Amino acid sequence: MASMNDNEDLEYEETDTTQRSERTLRWLRQLTAGVVAFTLAIIACTVIPLPYVARLPGPTVDVLGKTQDQQGDLKEILSITGTNPQTGEEITNPDPAAPKEGGQLRMVTVTEMGGPGRRLNVFGWIQAKLTPASEMIPYSKVYPANVTREQVDNRNAHQMENSQYSAQIAALAELGWKVPATVYISGAVEGSDAVGKVQDSDILESIQTPDGVVHQIETAADPFVIMHSVAPGSTVTITLKREDVEHTETIVTSAPEDGSQGSKMGIYLGVKANIPVEINFAMKDIGGPSAGMMFSLAIIDRLSEGDMTGGQSIAGTGTISYDGTVGPIGGIAQKMQGAKRDGASWFLAPESNCDQVIGHVPEGLRVVRVSTLHEAHEDVVAIGQNRGDSLPTCEAK
Repeated sequence: MASMNDNEDLEYEETDTTQRSERTLRWLRQLTAGVVAFTLAIIACTVIPLPYVARLPGPTVDVLGKTQDQQGDLKEILSITGTNPQTGEEITNPDPAAPKEGGQLRMVTVTEMGGPGRRLNVFGWIQAKLTPASEMIPYSKVYPANVTREQVDNRNAHQMENSQYSAQIAALAELGWKVPATVYISGAVEGSDAVGKVQDSDILESIQTPDGVVHQIETAADPFVIMHSVAPGSTVTITLKREDVEHTETIVTSAPEDGSQGSKMGIYLGVKANIPVEINFAMKDIGGPSAGMMFSLAIIDRLSEGDMTGGQSIAGTGTISYDGTVGPIGGIAQKMQGAKRDGASWFLAPESNCDQVIGHVPEGLRVVRVSTLHEAHEDVVAIGQNRGDSLPTCEAK
């Protein structure tokens, strides 16, 4: 039978147990609240989009190298089949199973985080901030509000296809091959003097310059070469063939938006060229126009005797026009960083990008500025012959 003292002890023990239970409950509530808050924070960091696009150094690809097809078999990235019209010999490609010989011509890319359908979250923002040479750009400066991922992918694929086509024409012309082409109208630039004067599918037959000379259009490069020598504000006369009937129109030219030499007619041009060989690039999941120059150089290397690179690893970037003009590109700081990361010692950069090159060149990477495919071709040969130290680079003005 319990005494009074025993009851007092029991009452004390029950009170102590109750207090511990309450403390435990409070701790569990706090822990639960913390877990919930942490979970909500993780969800917010994952789901809530940030109004930025991040650009990081992307992968680089040796266009003279190999890749794997869907079956896992090795194949050459660049393949050329047909007969060389200058020598009459059948063109041969390297054996994909054999070890690669010679140097590298690396095209470079930018990895983008935060585009349409793939908006940047906090974790992506942190990753970008920790990556050397990354760049954060307000979303509105890169994409319109209503553009879709499908539209972006289609545009990038179209630009890649066009760059490969123009690269073929420019490369073969650089090698001295004859590549006749039909040049046709694919539209007029809004606000230009050509609006209402040309129609889609018109064939451009000739351009009469202000000096009275009539220039026949026989190759893809002809319109661009002709307009390089025409001053902005000049009047040119074009001859068009529309449904087998010839038409003439006068057009007042305007200055190129990029400040380059010559003037423009305000006409979008399409090209159907008679390329005498079949050229293919086995590229995966890469879009955009900026590899055009490197595609051209790879074609030139493959169709020339020996190894043009002299065993060197040369990277580069730049769009390519039918006349061999090397144009500006975006993300050059990230591309140089990616080139250095993947072992390139040399980098060919468009002269028009020199302002973005200065101050962003990774240590150990030598930049050579170029403005035409002919310059780039000669520069690669010079590098391959250990004459690269005297080549022009980007310099502060």
